[in-house]
Amino acid sequence: MELTGANSSRVGRIRSRIGVLGGTFDPVHNGHLAIASAVFNVLELTKVLFVPAARPWIKESGVGREVSSINHRVAMVELAIKGREGYELSRVDADRPGLSYSVDTISDLRAEYGHAAELLLILGADALEELPRWRDPERLAQMCTLVCVGRPGSGLPEDMPPDHPGRDAQFVSGPMLHISATEIRSKVAAGQPITGLVSPDVARYIEKHGLYSHDHEGKR
Repeated sequence: MELTGANSSRVGRIRSRIGVLGGTFDPVHNGHLAIASAVFNVLELTKVLFVPAARPWIKESGVGREVSSINHRVAMVELAIKGREGYELSRVDADRPGLSYSVDTISDLRAEYGHAAELLLILGADALEELPRWRDPERLAQMCTLVCVGRPGSGLPEDMPPDHPGRDAQFVSGPMLHISATEIRSKVAAGQPITGLVSPDVARYIEKHGLYSHDHEGKR
């Protein structure tokens, strides 16, 4: 298909396509890697940035456990993506003071990579649905390409209400692994194995530092 006018001009300026996968990553698990792999391959990205949030606003706005220290979560991401071509760690949220908001993440990455890069924010279907609750969702949608990763047969972005800021998101179908960080933490606390849920290096890190055990406060 030939692109003309403004679209062709924009495509001509794009030099890289960068996926942005943010999250608490407490811990980073094989489900995160599967999502990154699906989007990386389907959308032919240059790379995927894993962006651990220092203080996720959505975690701090509700009642719940305190997340592990950002140093632990950054270290686990580094171990999980080590040797995986096209995957990189970004400390853009880890090094910024205050709560972590995606609109700030994308704004800072835009300043870092310039306008020759297309930034694609990778979201799960549930997160995309909740987008109106986020800070400046309309501005966020204007600054990047939203990518919704869902299960085969799940609702599509275009099925959302006309005024939903995520309605124009690109959709990528799984694979979706039934893995959650909550499940992993519970297994560790109960002394159960987490083989196949996280990378071997991450599993060893969790054991070495006593993460998620009953006597660990996640602050060290």
